[in-house]
Amino acid sequence: MRFSLSAMWKNKCPRCRQGQMFVEPFKFSDPLAMNKNCSVCNQAMEPEPGFYYGAMFLSYIISTFTLLPLALLLVFYFKWSVEAAMGIVILFGALFFFKILRGSRSLWIHMMVRYDKSYS
Repeated sequence: MRFSLSAMWKNKCPRCRQGQMFVEPFKFSDPLAMNKNCSVCNQAMEPEPGFYYGAMFLSYIISTFTLLPLALLLVFYFKWSVEAAMGIVILFGALFFFKILRGSRSLWIHMMVRYDKSYS
């Protein structure tokens, strides 16, 4: 199996699915602090400069496809005012900002690096 949604969600290494991608514990001052290499299989977490440029687009797509339907649902189905709906959308966006930020990087590297069974 090439892609694991569970490993991507837990920010695990895409090659061995055991090592952590990001430095733990989480720090608000540096939310994208990544390990240089996987501690298990030595996979580079930033294979080349600018590698995560595509993750920016994924983050935008994920945010749009989750927050826009929420806003439309609140305004058109529940008849909320636009201001109230935008307040809720901003709240949800702020709550899930770091998860979407890290998740888009994790998704990007999981799409690019093949899983290797020999590390299991």
